[in-house]
Amino acid sequence: MKHIVRYPKLLLFSASIVLSYVLLKMDAFHWIETHLDGANYASVLLGGMLFTFGFTSPLAAAYFYEVAHIVDPLPAALLAAAGAMATDMSILRFTKSSVGDEIVQFKRTAILRKIHALFHHKTISDQMRNVTRWAIACIIIGSPLPDEIGIALLIGVTKVDGWRFALLSFVMNTVGIFVIFSLGRMAV
Repeated sequence: MKHIVRYPKLLLFSASIVLSYVLLKMDAFHWIETHLDGANYASVLLGGMLFTFGFTSPLAAAYFYEVAHIVDPLPAALLAAAGAMATDMSILRFTKSSVGDEIVQFKRTAILRKIHALFHHKTISDQMRNVTRWAIACIIIGSPLPDEIGIALLIGVTKVDGWRFALLSFVMNTVGIFVIFSLGRMAV
């Protein structure tokens, strides 16, 4: 129990994933679809804004999955990614006050120390480490995982230019959200 209390934000994120899954299986998001009344794309923009935050990203992903059959996936993904990019830009400014403290604490765990030692092996060049960090950050930003973690990885690697980060965020979120819409469409 002591170890769980040490990472309350990560615990809350895990709980939000379980809650999102349970709500999706109980058709709890169906009421949103019935009450949209033509506001599908406006709600997709709001869902995109929620997609980036650690605690709300599972709920946004479940929402995208649920409404995938009533919106066109590509325009909806572009619109949701625009909302996600706007939120990511604010997260970029405030990452250290969000999950950053737990990430620093989490880096001290045995498993991450082993991963750190693996990546800092003498046979792995600095350039390869950089490419790997960027790739992992891009995957995290494009997925329903907390963007705060991906942003913290990028901040730890290099100075992140605002326009480049905005483009990266938009592209990766578009891809990730489009995949969720596509999976939702295939499930119908």
